[in-house]
Amino acid sequence: MRPSLLTAVLALAATGCATPGFEKLYPGMTAAQVADAMGRGPARAQEFSDGSAAWYFDEDHCVLMRDQTLVAKSTTRTRAEVNTPVVVMKAEDKAWCGPPGSEAGATREQEVHTPFGTFKGNVDPAAVTEQVRNSVRSHKVPPPPESDAGTTQA
Repeated sequence: MRPSLLTAVLALAATGCATPGFEKLYPGMTAAQVADAMGRGPARAQEFSDGSAAWYFDEDHCVLMRDQTLVAKSTTRTRAEVNTPVVVMKAEDKAWCGPPGSEAGATREQEVHTPFGTFKGNVDPAAVTEQVRNSVRSHKVPPPPESDAGTTQA
């Protein structure tokens, strides 16, 4: 197996282990069936004005409940990933379980790992560049010594 494929398989396995039962959830399940399939209730919940509620089991898995019935579920999705020896960058759409029209609450998160530190949130490339510049010690390189080559003595 190639290293990148192995990494993806391990990440998928780790995600599955973090929320056992999530893959078994489907629209139409009752609140009791959701809790039973997950083996627990949500870690946190968010209520909306239309009477629906988002149940978050962790930061990466949620379901939308309306009238005690599951109507949708969501997981965090990685949109882009760059992995180089110097910089690792990952962009994710975080799990969002709001009612239709509430997509403004959905978040995208970027994470950049560099030798100079880790930058999280909505990463602005110009801001990262500025932070790296500020974190690197500026030192002056002495000029090369003058050589006598090319000069003639009389």
